[in-house]
Amino acid sequence: MLGVYLGFAMNNFGENRKLKAQSKTYKLMLENEIKENLKSLESVSAYHSKLITDFTSLLQSEDIVKGFESGSFGGFKTGFVSNSAYDTGVQTGIIQHFDLKLVQSLNRLYTLQGKYIRFNENMINSFLEHKFPETESEIKSILISSTMSMNDIIIYEEDLMKYYKILLEELGETKDS
Repeated sequence: MLGVYLGFAMNNFGENRKLKAQSKTYKLMLENEIKENLKSLESVSAYHSKLITDFTSLLQSEDIVKGFESGSFGGFKTGFVSNSAYDTGVQTGIIQHFDLKLVQSLNRLYTLQGKYIRFNENMINSFLEHKFPETESEIKSILISSTMSMNDIIIYEEDLMKYYKILLEELGETKDS
């Protein structure tokens, strides 16, 4: 009986070590993913603010058609954000070994990130559905719509960047499981 007990104890010890190693690896994967996502948004956020300024300036120009035709619009350049590390934790079940408060924070973050991705996709699809604007009223309409979309994107990006920083702090405060 003692041998069986020791066998179970050794097995549990091995499983706990394996779980600790996986949790540590997962935490590192999350931190790296969040840092990359933050970096991506930081790199496009200033561009989106510039687009708003450019679009607003163009809307106020005397010859909007000429200004639009001579403008150099380089696209919307939406930020690329990933959720592969998070999904891996959910799919493997390793996330269930993390603190519930941290899991809730991660769920909030990745839900917001999903909304950001869907908003970008919808905005670009909506933009692509329209023919190229030629008249002053068509140009005004597309510029107003694009300006409003950029305002929303900036709000999403600011919120996400704030959440990324908060989550990085929370992950840094958690003990390696």
